[in-house]
Amino acid sequence: MRIGIMVVRVWVLLLASLASSTSYAEVGGSLQLNEAVHQLADQQRWYPLDASLARAPLEELQQRLSVAAPVESLLGRAGTFVTRVPISNTRQQTWFVVPGSNFVDIGLAYWQPAQGPPRMLAEFSQLNDGATPRLMHNQVLPLPLEEQESGQLWIVVQAQHFPTPVPLVFYSQQAFYQHQFRSNMTTVGAIAIMLTLTVLALAIYVRTRQSLALTYAGYVGLHALGWAAAAGAINGLAAHTGLNVTYAGMHLFPFAIACASLFACGLFNCTEQRPGLARVLRWLAILVTLLGMVMLWLPFQITFYLSHVIALVWVPLSLWIGMTMLSSEDFRAKYYLIGNLFYSASLVYYVVSHSSLVSGLVYPELAVMMALAIDCLCILFSLSEWLKIKQHEFNRIFYESRIDPLTQVGNRLLLQERLTGLSGCYLIMFIDFDGMKAINDSMGHGAGDRFLSEASRLMRKRVDHTGEVFRTGGDEFVWLVQGMTKDRLPEAKRRLEGLIAEIETALHVHWPMSGISFGLVSSEDGANASESLAMADRRMYQHKAAKQGRRERAINITPQARHSAVK
Repeated sequence: MRIGIMVVRVWVLLLASLASSTSYAEVGGSLQLNEAVHQLADQQRWYPLDASLARAPLEELQQRLSVAAPVESLLGRAGTFVTRVPISNTRQQTWFVVPGSNFVDIGLAYWQPAQGPPRMLAEFSQLNDGATPRLMHNQVLPLPLEEQESGQLWIVVQAQHFPTPVPLVFYSQQAFYQHQFRSNMTTVGAIAIMLTLTVLALAIYVRTRQSLALTYAGYVGLHALGWAAAAGAINGLAAHTGLNVTYAGMHLFPFAIACASLFACGLFNCTEQRPGLARVLRWLAILVTLLGMVMLWLPFQITFYLSHVIALVWVPLSLWIGMTMLSSEDFRAKYYLIGNLFYSASLVYYVVSHSSLVSGLVYPELAVMMALAIDCLCILFSLSEWLKIKQHEFNRIFYESRIDPLTQVGNRLLLQERLTGLSGCYLIMFIDFDGMKAINDSMGHGAGDRFLSEASRLMRKRVDHTGEVFRTGGDEFVWLVQGMTKDRLPEAKRRLEGLIAEIETALHVHWPMSGISFGLVSSEDGANASESLAMADRRMYQHKAAKQGRRERAINITPQARHSAVK
């Protein structure tokens, strides 16, 4: 929990530093480049173009601007647009211009100086940005200017969808490198955390075969891949295909929510404890999976809004699940709820930033990524708590299936497991307690149970450090002793026979009619452990018969009495 709180504080402080590191200035007319950062809002700035004119010569763009009217904003629009920015520079340096669009299929920039011919500055789309600086979630174009140089900057952008307004931000070299470092490190750090957690969850699944670990890996891994794509971190992998993989983030989102839904269902054991909620979560997973498949064939603009609808459904549902489980004192819910509070708040922030409801919301992508990294860590804590519960349940079932509940010693199943892996020198003693029938008949079966419990306690106490005790059924027990060398076997046999005599003497104090018959073999007597156990069993009955014969010779009893004295 302390780690989670520390991570939250670090991310919040980092987001605050990102938001406060840039001081924007709105400038009208000719832009005077004399500050570290300038921002030009996109209102009434962009002019629509035919898609065929995206790579047209600058003269054609000038003609288009002379007859076209600017759009109010690029928010929610799709297509090709051009803008022109008059600029005056005070000192020689290279400025960096960042058009505030996450999705750019075509991006071209031209510089038309007041004195001299125009020139192309850069192509900065996700499909062709090898010659421009790398800035996650955005594109960058360098603008080298001489001292007191003035002119006009022309920028052409084309995208399937512009989810936010597209302002133009001008950075000085120092300001840009600081911004680039913070943005890239935040993005790479968040993706690295999610991918690391994905690998960890997959390793847990391989070891435990628990499907919950697999749904967690799907939830975190798909988010990591989606945001890596949306940030432009993996564009180079598909450069030869001509596909803009930046759009892939929205296509992966429904499948990530499907995994999140199944994870919540498994985390809180909804199938057994809340079957109604389990049905809702399973149906949600099915529906968003089918919707994600359909979205692969829809225009991206529709895909974008459908992903937002899915987010708006999942946000309240996940919060309700967390609060409901927390109210029922399910301690796993505290981590789940904390993570979802951060993630849900960031999703709302992200959705609102892509609407016209509120303007000026900065870094929506970074806000979601930081919150998502926190969410993944918190949910990992929930997964660890769930695995602890499963481990406790496994240990309990394992114990109950291999430990005799009355005597608290190993049962026949545990003995068989021990014999299967037995090697080296060992001793096996098969024990049968005499007089059990007399104890049960004269003192009751409760006394017989107390006798077996006390006998087991005495046996465990005497062989605790050298061997194990097993109850194979009724009043029959087996000692298994290991850890001696071949030359020490005779001495170990004598010691075990002495321990049997001590136990028999101790039991006579409260149960004078009791006795012990035993058969003792070593690893030298049988070809394997199973044969040795069978031989010990036969020797035990031989010992019992010998004791009975001695008793018969000592006293003259009828055959009927002899038969009842065997047990």
